[in-house]
Amino acid sequence: MRATFRFLAFVALAVGFAACAGPAASPSDATPAAGPLVTVETRGGECPDGACGQTITIERDGRVHLAAKPPNDLGTVTPQVLSSLQTLIATTDFRIIKGRPFTGDCPTAYDGQETIYSFTTPGGVETIASCTFAIDPSTPLFAAVDAVVAAANRP
Repeated sequence: MRATFRFLAFVALAVGFAACAGPAASPSDATPAAGPLVTVETRGGECPDGACGQTITIERDGRVHLAAKPPNDLGTVTPQVLSSLQTLIATTDFRIIKGRPFTGDCPTAYDGQETIYSFTTPGGVETIASCTFAIDPSTPLFAAVDAVVAAANRP
């Protein structure tokens, strides 16, 4: 219960920061009605059966699931968290994020993983790959999505 409260407080704080970053948009008007809200794909690394990886999808109805074969449901996010994610997606300036290229060796070159985020925005899907762009995990949008993914991956 305490962790859920902290998570919701964090998301509320992230939305507050996002509101300062740009004009607010109405999530219901701003986000297209088709496709998942967010997908987070990790790939690379070495697992016993070959390369590691998974794709987690956050749907518009709040359902969180793996892209792998069923059973793949991981849980649901509350309507408040879902609304916060929609607001963060609608108000994030993806040009700024894409303006910081990744430098160095991609972790997949040495048994690490790459993370690829896909966000359904009013203008279409924005894809941000950690080996292409320098992702700041403290950015409100990435922090909120990472918190949902981390909560979904808990046993």
